[in-house]
Amino acid sequence: MQFVLKAALLTAAVLAFTGCSKLQFPWAYKIYIQQGNYLEEDMIEQLEVGMTPEQVRYIMGTPMVTDTFHPDRWDYYFEYKRGDKVFKEYHFTVHFNEGLLASWEGDYQTRAAKQEEEAKEFNDAAAEVDKASKKEEKTPETEGNTAPDEPNTAEG
Repeated sequence: MQFVLKAALLTAAVLAFTGCSKLQFPWAYKIYIQQGNYLEEDMIEQLEVGMTPEQVRYIMGTPMVTDTFHPDRWDYYFEYKRGDKVFKEYHFTVHFNEGLLASWEGDYQTRAAKQEEEAKEFNDAAAEVDKASKKEEKTPETEGNTAPDEPNTAEG
């Protein structure tokens, strides 16, 4: 009887500790969770200053947050995660002025901005390669085992 009681208490303790800790069973399936509004680049590129809220809602979808204290601001959030690991997360805000779209800001870049950033990175990499090749051209290659500044001590 004591053996059964000890086994039950040990099992209960193990389950309690694993339920409240970071210890996870490797065979447990964790699903991917998408929360919020998934915004694509095409949606953001369609935005134009002066659009009505209905037009913005048609393009972007219903915002996650419409603040009661700031009715001229819509917030779009998106998070894609599995378990504790977040794969993608962003925040995008749309501002209205007198019932028309005035501005927007957020974690998204348009295609033109991405192309500019990629071109800048490419140009920076090309400049580094040019600098390295010019540095190699300036240093003379020496032949033999002795350096040009050192006297030759070999007898012969």
